[in-house]
Amino acid sequence: MKICIPIEFRSQGGGFYFLNAFTRHLAEAGWEILSDVKTTYDVLFTNHWMVPRSEILRAIRFNPQLRVVQRVDGAAQDYGRSPEADQRQRAVNLLADLTIFQSEYCRFSTREKYPVILQDGPVIHNPVDIGLFNPAGHKRPFETPKDLVACVTWSTNPMKGAASIYEVASANPTLGFVLCGKYPDAPDLPNIFPLGVLDRDELAMVLRACNVMLTFSRNEACPNHVLEGLATGLPILYDNSGAMHEVIGDCGLPVTVANFVDQYAKLCKQLKLYSEKARQRAESLFSPSVIFPKYMKFISMTLATPPRTTLLKRKLLVLMNHASDFGQR
Repeated sequence: MKICIPIEFRSQGGGFYFLNAFTRHLAEAGWEILSDVKTTYDVLFTNHWMVPRSEILRAIRFNPQLRVVQRVDGAAQDYGRSPEADQRQRAVNLLADLTIFQSEYCRFSTREKYPVILQDGPVIHNPVDIGLFNPAGHKRPFETPKDLVACVTWSTNPMKGAASIYEVASANPTLGFVLCGKYPDAPDLPNIFPLGVLDRDELAMVLRACNVMLTFSRNEACPNHVLEGLATGLPILYDNSGAMHEVIGDCGLPVTVANFVDQYAKLCKQLKLYSEKARQRAESLFSPSVIFPKYMKFISMTLATPPRTTLLKRKLLVLMNHASDFGQR
């Protein structure tokens, strides 16, 4: 099997963590991973709009029988971003043979809440590295007697809820709040520990040192930081929006700024039980050995059917051919 992923990989970001793990798994399974669209392969894979429509059309010209697989991240508008990104995502979806949603909420948000994605498809949650993120192993030392609450984000988007974390921290000086990632406007409080952007090994050590994870992030399609918290055995206090409850299940509690104290106390009364359930949920539902075979199964099923050829795809290809011919004159 040959799969083309014409995306420049980076070291940080949930989508790139997925792609790195995905390609490793496929390579171990004997799939050949390519990046040049102007070669021969069976499948072109893209995250949301990361491969432009023009590049996909170029790929189809070289490989008319290839199948296009689109992994949908959610509606950009649902994160407070520009609708222009959703227009690009929709354009890609019109060419896709297989559409994969990261959660039931992702499917709802992109097909009903914001009608961006026209095609339906399976839900496959994100994986988490259960070997790296686990309760055992080294913990980062903190010179404080306070119980620690982990907070993680790689984005400064206001939808990530940093302001609510600061409010809770200010009202609860007996707890320590460990900020992992981008919190440029964090207040200078003695119980806030801003660590900045960490590599994944460092993050795992920090999470092991904490009691719970707190996130006020809203409208998440399938939050990687929550999966990493669960795998590390952290119960989650979460804003009850997006796919949070779908992912967390009974391994945490919904929280607001107003009821944080009560919800935190409830978790702490059964912390060991919640921690065990969190780890078990990560292992049974979100392990790469569970998630990636689902991707391979649906991709193989798609290859067993004729390519989805739409009127729009034919028209766009004709236009591209005309443009190419004109450029050669």
